[in-house]
Amino acid sequence: ILHSIYCGLAAERIAKALNLDSDYAKALGYIHDIGRRINHSKHPIEGYKYLFNLGYTFAAKISITHSYIDNNITLAAGPFMSRESYNFIKEKLRESDCTIYDNIIQLCDLFCLETGFTTVERRLYDIVSRKGVYENTLAHFYKTLELKRRFEPDDDYIEILSKELDKTIDDFSLYALFPEIPREELASQNEDRNKLLRLINNSKIKSL
Repeated sequence: ILHSIYCGLAAERIAKALNLDSDYAKALGYIHDIGRRINHSKHPIEGYKYLFNLGYTFAAKISITHSYIDNNITLAAGPFMSRESYNFIKEKLRESDCTIYDNIIQLCDLFCLETGFTTVERRLYDIVSRKGVYENTLAHFYKTLELKRRFEPDDDYIEILSKELDKTIDDFSLYALFPEIPREELASQNEDRNKLLRLINNSKIKSL
């Protein structure tokens, strides 16, 4: 629940910075893992069915899309499910294009812990440590970094934010929106990245 709350708050901030519907983004963040109330391992499918049956047909898809970067079924942070589940998810991902809101929740899911905001390296290390290394783990890691870069503000926004914060921002990143992230975690991004890569390279690769 705390992870979902932080995802909602993070999505709200990012959407607001992009002049999107921040309330809608926050709501999607809050509900993205709602399927875990029914079945933990099959939460994307159960969340979709739960919300769809309540009439939230558009929002229901976030239960599935949050687990697959760019709505690509191969870019998940973990193993596939049964063939039946795989086919169900693949069909739902095909039904609609990936929106900016999908991407926002996909990103927020990958830097929000139940303890708060962190870096994607810390979050992915947490995921890989628990779930193990799969054939797509390395590709998922690099795609996560690419997704984060897409949301890095341009020079105009940096100037606006500098005025709002009343301080000069030189080396700006998405994390500037999240001052709660501990300084030591920000300072150790390269170290954490190498730690994650070592874990991936030194682990037995599991089949999807």
